[in-house]
Amino acid sequence: MGHPLFVYLPCGVGGGPGGVTYGLKQIFKDNVHCFFAEPTHSPCMLLGLATGLHDQISIQDIGLNNKTEADGLAVGRASRFVGQAVETILSGAYTIKDEELFKLLKALYNTENLWLEPSALAGMPGPARLLQADVGRNYLKKLDLDKKMAQATHIVWATGGSLVPREVMDQYLAKG
Repeated sequence: MGHPLFVYLPCGVGGGPGGVTYGLKQIFKDNVHCFFAEPTHSPCMLLGLATGLHDQISIQDIGLNNKTEADGLAVGRASRFVGQAVETILSGAYTIKDEELFKLLKALYNTENLWLEPSALAGMPGPARLLQADVGRNYLKKLDLDKKMAQATHIVWATGGSLVPREVMDQYLAKG
């Protein structure tokens, strides 16, 4: 309990991050805190969880267009199964703009020489958002985690990018 684990997962329909969240909670219980990250134009899981309607509501129902460069996360309607499975164990969710994804992509490439597709970068701002946003700080304080952050581990789940053709990656980098 003295070394909390925070995991930030890009989320589309929810299957991958939902399975990871469920498995981590089975192993680490209350010592792990999972957060889903979705594009601002495709936050279907966040919408489904916030309304409790899961797959009975789509982002188009609230006027969003589902247009995002994070094509792996471009989903209009979340999985009911996953939403119901994680609604009591997920620590939170946030959205990210495409422009921020490209800035993160370029920064990661420049500093680590890693190629990731835009959707894989959605989890990257998670630690900063948790520590800088009032809602994040309140979450930490409520669970008495604010005093344990020096011993915390943060993991960003980032998949995809190694098969992106060089010319496409160059276009992504130019947008950053």
